[in-house]
Amino acid sequence: MNCYEKILFVSPNLGSGGGGAERQIVTIACLLKNRGYEVEFLCYCDGDFYYYILEQQHIPVYWKISSSYWKRMISVRKFIRKGKYDVVISFLETPNFLNNFAAFGGKNWKVITGERSAKEEHFLSRRGKVFAWFQRFADCVVCNSENARNMWQQYYPNYTDKLFVIYNSVNLQPVTSTYYPKREGKLHILIAASYQYLKNPIGLIKAISMMSAEDKEKLVVDWYGRAEITKGDTRCYNEAVRLVQEHGLQNVIRLNFSTDHIQNKMNEADVVALFSRLEGLPNAICEGMTIGKPIVMTRVSDYDVLIDETNGLLCDWNDVESIKNVLMKVVRLDCDELLCMGDCSRQKAIELFSRERVINSWINLISDKYKVQ
Repeated sequence: MNCYEKILFVSPNLGSGGGGAERQIVTIACLLKNRGYEVEFLCYCDGDFYYYILEQQHIPVYWKISSSYWKRMISVRKFIRKGKYDVVISFLETPNFLNNFAAFGGKNWKVITGERSAKEEHFLSRRGKVFAWFQRFADCVVCNSENARNMWQQYYPNYTDKLFVIYNSVNLQPVTSTYYPKREGKLHILIAASYQYLKNPIGLIKAISMMSAEDKEKLVVDWYGRAEITKGDTRCYNEAVRLVQEHGLQNVIRLNFSTDHIQNKMNEADVVALFSRLEGLPNAICEGMTIGKPIVMTRVSDYDVLIDETNGLLCDWNDVESIKNVLMKVVRLDCDELLCMGDCSRQKAIELFSRERVINSWINLISDKYKVQ
């Protein structure tokens, strides 16, 4: 019998368009339900994108929707305190605050919060400091990368003993496309990221423009992502389009919009890449590894865990020469090298992101191994 049997997940909603955090928390809830735990959900905003998954698993969802922040705080607190739960789990900043606020004044259940942020500005902001103060009421703070845990240890060393890392599980739709290495004699690189300066499409385009004509002939880069980051803001996308045209790179780099078939597109590519300035745990890289692709990425997040010489290449986001050099190396890889590196990526992904590994880590966390404070 499970020591902790009744678990509540607190989430703003169940996604309004397939959000990553909502997908993760729904996945974990379903895995725990399948291991015999009694699982329930509490949501306080509209959004039911993933509701059908919970419904299929017969997981109850309770809604406490209010436009008043204060009423929301009180209603969520009352619900948790009256629910006789053994464990309450939340992801993201506001749900974590509500989870901790419910524990204020004493508790006899375990509080687990999931921190997805590894941005320094989060720790320095007034809001971030207030919400971090409330983490003193959490029994466990789960980060989804070693980089995030290191940030928390740096700014809040008194929380060190309750900081844990559990990587996201990778949920792939069935891949139906066929992979042909170096189609038409060209190396195909795929980037799945929105068009924002943080993701560095401008640096990539400048690096490609510096390559020799011979190397450009061997390369095709497909970028897939949202052009409009906030309503009406397409500045980065517009600049990227302009630079591609200015440098005559229309046959080398293609700036595509988002697609519902990104994993099939990844499977068709030779390499999955990321050139960001900053990342939490990069889902696109994790998915690319799971599909079995060599990786090119900047030194962000847990790059030293995700990538080594067997499965990828690294570069610096703020050095176009570094990006150019890594592109020159990767276009020279032959088909056998690409396949071998892809196999190494797939093996790493099994070790890091498999559902079995992830759910066992969560079960260890909610078990007696870590007592309620």
